[in-house]
Amino acid sequence: MIQPIDIEDNQQVLELLMLQQLSYRVEAERIGFDEIPPLFDSPKTIRESGEQFFGYYDEQQQLAGAVAVKQSSKELIICRLMVHPSFFRRGIATQLLHYTEQFAMPGMMIKVSTGTKNDPAVLLYTKHGYEAGQVLEIAPNVTLTVFYKRMPYVKEET
Repeated sequence: MIQPIDIEDNQQVLELLMLQQLSYRVEAERIGFDEIPPLFDSPKTIRESGEQFFGYYDEQQQLAGAVAVKQSSKELIICRLMVHPSFFRRGIATQLLHYTEQFAMPGMMIKVSTGTKNDPAVLLYTKHGYEAGQVLEIAPNVTLTVFYKRMPYVKEET
């Protein structure tokens, strides 16, 4: 079940931070870079991020995955997408991605980025219609790929 995470609630924000640490440490290992910004978040930085957070909860109400978004009138940015390593390869990231896409208006651009060497994330985005755009060097030999997807316009039936 996917539902909003109340980042003003200390227990919920601490659960989110624990998930974020576990998930982004795996990405850090994959891309060979341990200075990924989410690894340095605190309850305060989460609350000040301006992002909306949604969690995927399993049957025991354990936070198994989460996504955070920011939206403007022109685009929806997926700021973070994470899954607890114990829940990898169960379709949780796909469910969170599809859930997030519902917030984009028809024709709106969705933007998400990941470490270029994070093969599972790159595969996830390309499998769901995202196209690689810019590749940004964030440290020597470490790059980030930005992916884009424009939400289709709904065709009216005649």
